[in-house]
Amino acid sequence: MIFSILAASAENLVAATKPVATTPKPAPITHVGGIAVPNQAYAQSMIQKYIRAYTNTEFAKQSLVQILDDGELYRLYIRQELKKRQMPAALEYLPVVESEYKARATSHSGARGLWQFMENSIAPFMKKDEWIDERLDPWKSTDAALSKLQDNYRMFGDWAIAIAAYNCGAGAMQRILAQSPQKSFWYLAEKGLLRDQSVQYVPKFLAISELSEHGAKYGIQLPEITTSTRFAEFDYVTVKGQVSLERIASELRLDYDTLSQLNRALVKSCTPPATEYAVRLPAGMERAATVALHAIAVSHTVAKGETLFALSRLYGCSVDDICTANDIRRNDVLAVGKVLYIPAKYAET
Repeated sequence: MIFSILAASAENLVAATKPVATTPKPAPITHVGGIAVPNQAYAQSMIQKYIRAYTNTEFAKQSLVQILDDGELYRLYIRQELKKRQMPAALEYLPVVESEYKARATSHSGARGLWQFMENSIAPFMKKDEWIDERLDPWKSTDAALSKLQDNYRMFGDWAIAIAAYNCGAGAMQRILAQSPQKSFWYLAEKGLLRDQSVQYVPKFLAISELSEHGAKYGIQLPEITTSTRFAEFDYVTVKGQVSLERIASELRLDYDTLSQLNRALVKSCTPPATEYAVRLPAGMERAATVALHAIAVSHTVAKGETLFALSRLYGCSVDDICTANDIRRNDVLAVGKVLYIPAKYAET
């Protein structure tokens, strides 16, 4: 008994004298996808905090892998636009922070889409009405977001500040910088001059970008986007008046889900009435679509007081043409909200 106690004491003494193993300090991250990062303790520690958050468990790693995989539909387009505009490549990963690449994402505050635009921040980049919400269109909202980021960079001359301003607003950032002795995002963040959401926003984004560009270095098998341009290059066909996407898909013999996915801005799954709308199509379909649209009857939603005679005058066709297209009689009373189909040869005039 005495021996075992002494032996244990000796082992404890040896253990106590052994040097304690420490985790090697990670090499500083000085550039991430074209964005400079200062080799300064606060900046490095903030980025490393989020790198650990995404790599400390298999679940965390797989979550990031899944998000990037889900974003494959849009990442090639974003990548091409960034290159075209000569913007930092890292910005391809900003939607991970904004929406996890979910095109229909809606926040508690009402921000929507891949890039999470608030309704009051879409002008002059996009439009929204009862028929269209371009925030839900991943390609149009990408164009809008990159234009906004470019405007921020022109205003502030620093990408970290430009990105933070995308989160908190350019006006708010101008006011904060006006009161700060140093015009650096990391200074503003460390000194508590920014709201916490914006403080966390930039290092989280940079950590995700670092992991996405150098997954193997961190033990993550990240998905590579394909070189297919299916969701990066498109054709368009102009539709006059209200036509359902279902009808267009049927005439084009195109999968409805694909057509709907390409035209997410159409919140009622039809083109808006009394105007023209450019419907997005897979590349190579413009000619076939133009021919097919001649067979499509444009729909008209009956408003209060409208009659068959009034509609025949509006579209330059006969009452009988409308009756035949809709299987109704000349003396039928039109209910408000009823959808009538107008033969295309008249609707397009």
